[in-house]
Amino acid sequence: MAGRRFGIELSPDRVEVWVRGDGLVLQEPSVAARDRATGRLPATGAQALRAVAGPDSGVDLVFPIGTFELRDQEAAEQMLRQLIARVVGRLVFVRHELALAVPAELSTASRRALLEVALASGARMAHLLDLPLALAFGAGLPVTSWDPLPVLFLLPDSAQAAIVCHHGLLASRSLDLFPAKEEPWSSPERAEALVGMVRELLEEAPAQGLGRIRASGFAVAGRVAGLQQAAGDVARRSTVPARVVADPEHCVVKGAEVALERIEATGGRSLLYLR
Repeated sequence: MAGRRFGIELSPDRVEVWVRGDGLVLQEPSVAARDRATGRLPATGAQALRAVAGPDSGVDLVFPIGTFELRDQEAAEQMLRQLIARVVGRLVFVRHELALAVPAELSTASRRALLEVALASGARMAHLLDLPLALAFGAGLPVTSWDPLPVLFLLPDSAQAAIVCHHGLLASRSLDLFPAKEEPWSSPERAEALVGMVRELLEEAPAQGLGRIRASGFAVAGRVAGLQQAAGDVARRSTVPARVVADPEHCVVKGAEVALERIEATGGRSLLYLR
């Protein structure tokens, strides 16, 4: 009997799981509850939000996934451990396979901590891939091509931009605004920061590839209000076209599972790596 094969997206705002054959099976806020008295983590995700609902709950919310580092490694590990357990269930004799999509500039130490949790879950195979690469897989972009493909992923308090080329990233840039007040990416301050990040990315791109980058344009995904408007702002101010991809909310987690399938099709040769 074959084990379950699934992709997991670990983003600062949300965690999602996409199971082969079932589609999106789990979607929760990327948050944990920490008991003030004991330091323990009694709940993650939606249960963590319910745990702090009362005025005397005695717990604080922790947002463990950052853009560059795990803000709380213990909470991140527990959240991932519980995610995998909920997907795998009682299939203790059937080893599963999974791919984790993580922020492109997440540190090596953070990546290693997450990969160790995935392997400790009994996985037959566990891989990491950069979130922009997962976006490209999920959006159906020609990831195997040598032509550079710019992608942009927007979340409420963070943004990631990268140039995908032949199963990897030529360059990447990220913004982390946590903690920040809620405001749209079209606001003057945020729009300026976003376009500045995009321009830095384009400056790092190979000069001979700029023509192809402008021809393909940015593939934009994310989970923010006004995503189409943000894509238009980027296009207008960076002189590179931008379009919102199909299923912009879930293309990353879908792409993590697609990447896992691609690895299997190439005989187990990994496209994915630790930095």
